[in-house]
Order: sequence, then C-alpha cells, then structure tokens
Amino acid sequence: MASMFERKEKTYKKRYAVKYKHPILGTYKTSYFEDKARQLECYLFMSDIDRLKKNGGDWRSRWNTPQQEVTIGEVFELFRSSYIPTLTNEKTQVKYGNVMDSVTKIFPENTPVTMIRSMKRRVAGDECVGWNIYKSTRELMGCSRRGINSYLSELTTIFKYAVENGGNSGNGLIDKNPVKSGVMGDKFRKSQLPRLNPFVWTTEKINALFNSKLLPTYYIEILRVYVLIGIRAKEFTGYNYQDRHKELHWHHIDLKKGEIMIFVGKQSSDGIRKKAPLHPEVVKILKKWKEVDKFDRPLPHGYGWLAEKMKEIKKLTGVNFTNHDLRRLKAQLTEKATHDSLAAAFAIGDKSPKMVEEHYAPISMETQRYLNDQAFKQLTSELEGNA
Repeated sequence: MASMFERKEKTYKKRYAVKYKHPILGTYKTSYFEDKARQLECYLFMSDIDRLKKNGGDWRSRWNTPQQEVTIGEVFELFRSSYIPTLTNEKTQVKYGNVMDSVTKIFPENTPVTMIRSMKRRVAGDECVGWNIYKSTRELMGCSRRGINSYLSELTTIFKYAVENGGNSGNGLIDKNPVKSGVMGDKFRKSQLPRLNPFVWTTEKINALFNSKLLPTYYIEILRVYVLIGIRAKEFTGYNYQDRHKELHWHHIDLKKGEIMIFVGKQSSDGIRKKAPLHPEVVKILKKWKEVDKFDRPLPHGYGWLAEKMKEIKKLTGVNFTNHDLRRLKAQLTEKATHDSLAAAFAIGDKSPKMVEEHYAPISMETQRYLNDQAFKQLTSELEGNA
C-alpha cells in the first residue's frame, strides 16, 4: 500500500513524499513534492493503482499515457530538465548531452519510443533493424565499437530514468526500456570488439626510461612517484581547474605515517578518497619536494605541463609511452612479482582483476612460466604419492 510522510528537515525544497511499490518494476520507490496537494494527488493515484491490480482491473490504462505516444524527444527533455541539473560534474552533463545528440542525429526526436526496436533502414547497403541502425551509422561516422557500447550504456540509464520518472504524478513516462542489456542485449558482443593490446613494459624499456643519463633529476623523481603510487595523471597534478576535487594537495598526504588519500575504483564526480600506503622511496622524494624544494603542493603544475614534460622525456629516452602507460607499469610490475591479477588491481586502486588483465596488465610470460612450474611440481608430487 502507498503511504505518505513528510521529511523532518525543513531545508528540503521537496518535503512531502509518497512511498509506493512500482507496479511494473516491483521495487519500492519514493516520490517527493513541494506541496501537500501534489503529494495527496500522487497518494490517491497510487492507491487506485493498488486497488485495480488487486481486483484484476485495467491498471495499465490508469497507470500512464500509452507508451506509443511518448517520443524520444520527450524522454530526452525529461532527462535534461529533471536529472542533468542534479549533476555536479560539468563533464558528465556534457557527456549525457552528447549521447542524446548522437541519437537524434539518427532517429528524429518525434520517433515513438516503442518504434525504435522495430524500425528498419538500409545503412551502407545493409538492412539494419532497431539499435543496429544506430550502431552501423555511428561506425560510418568513424566511431569505435567500444565508444558506441559506452554510449549505449548511457542510453540505458537515460531510458531507465524515464521508466521510473515523469508521466502521471512522476511515476514513469514509459513502461519499458527500449535498450536491452545482457548477453542478448544491444551492445556489440565481446567477440565483435577489436582486441585490446595494452602497452607492455619490457625490461629494456624500463631501464631505458629510469636509467637514462639525459633526464634531469626532477624528471626521474616525477617518474618514480607517478609509477610507485599508480594514480591517474589528473589525480597526480596539483592543479585541475575542471575537477578541483581531484587535485593532489599536501593535506592528502601523511609523510610521518607514509600514507596518501587517493581515489579508488571507477571515477566519477562523487568519487571518494581512501587511505593507501606509500613506498619509502616515494616518501623520501615527497619530503624533499615539501621541505627542501618548498613546493606548495606535491606536483605544483597542471595536466598540460605534465603532458609536455612527458613528451620531452619520450624524446630524450626514445621510449614511446603515454601518461596512462606509467599507471600500467605499476600494475605490470606487481603482476610479474606476485603472479596475481587481483594484487595488480589493488596496486593501482582498481577493484576488477578482469579490467586490469584487459587494460593494464595482461597475464605475463613470467606468471605463465610460474604456473607451469607449479603444475609440474604438483604432478611430480602426485606421481610420487606425496599429494
């Protein structure tokens, strides 16, 4: 049964709430309103839906405007006006805008949501249906399949929002999400994606980089700190005007305890820093930067400065790498030493061994040889009766 309540905190603009069980999703949802009149309207509406469902009535007709009347443009307008303003990260706002624009360049805004999956169109001579029209057209525009999959993930979120919001009393603008997820979903399958080939650090490359006599001491220090912490470039720099909360300051570091507060897991505007240990070599360099060099922050520069210095380092050493490859280096060093993808993930503040294996540290030959040795050792033990 639906129920009404009022938030105790008077600071909320929408204080009046109705809690109810979503008739389609089967999950509990709470809608908030600015006045009691709309709260009561929603409560009576949901109570009526409950009554119709229990008595076998036509609750779907009562629940919402027929889905075929809802267009892509209406779904996107709901998302732009209701959800995007709640986001604090400007980049995320722009990203969602780009995702929606990518769809309306292919499907007109007045396209009914229910027609998307059944639409047919010839793209580059081939007949495509539904989201394959979108995927094929985006490929012709030069977009990568991984990029298209990423946009489809965001579209799943956008349409899911319309399932749970908008419409009568804010209970949902559409009945079903037109973007399917899972193994039989609309994304390109793994077998259809190009193989990932992350940069592999060989012993020769590592020595050429760190033992170069052409690099100034400060450059070597930056490389050592960057690699041994294993954070992203924009979380290493002291200036980041687009994401100020990602700037690295001295108050994030405890030199006495040898600890640092870094972001862990997937990055977002709501990212939270967590405590991680620092290697003594890193502590030694950071102490020098703070106490001797008198830097006002660990790396008193922005991403542009760091990128230029890395270009200079590449030119001097002859090692062609990206900033992110330095993050990969820590993961690969850890995987080689421990033969453990989970340890490699933890080493760079990630949570997924699978992600690390695909993007950072593929299973090394050293680990495969180690596993071969362990298998041989166990086989010998079994045959000798020592198992």
